[in-house]
Amino acid sequence: MRNENNTDRGRIFVFNFSLAIALFALTGCGSLMHPRAGEFLDQAKGASGIETEINLTNMVEASIKAVQGQADYEKGLDTLHNQLYALKKSSCQVTEEQGKTVAYAKAHTLRREIGTIFHRLWKNREDHALRDMHLELLSKRVGELREALQAAKG
Repeated sequence: MRNENNTDRGRIFVFNFSLAIALFALTGCGSLMHPRAGEFLDQAKGASGIETEINLTNMVEASIKAVQGQADYEKGLDTLHNQLYALKKSSCQVTEEQGKTVAYAKAHTLRREIGTIFHRLWKNREDHALRDMHLELLSKRVGELREALQAAKG
């Protein structure tokens, strides 16, 4: 009887712990994995969520330029990673009305592409040529994102 209670308690603990992790992972507006994202989000704060996103695109582009061609890239990629997460978080500040526009739908798609490009960049970060190629592609998509955000801003 005693062993069954301990087994049940263990299963309940594992279930609750797994549920908590899943809920935390699905939260798009917060994370412990990107500690500096909040700092960048505060620095980029604009009058609206879209203006904040536009400000973040400028920060991201500056970080991309700083990393391109550098042999010591780790700190720069870490900064870029946190800025991109701040960009993702800033989408939570966009009004429902703005979020329903075609221009913002394009921005949302571009932001997802940017995430994919960054993940490929991270995977190939030690290969200088591939790293710079992904940084160039990332820079182009960030520029397109800024244009879409400016169109959504109206």
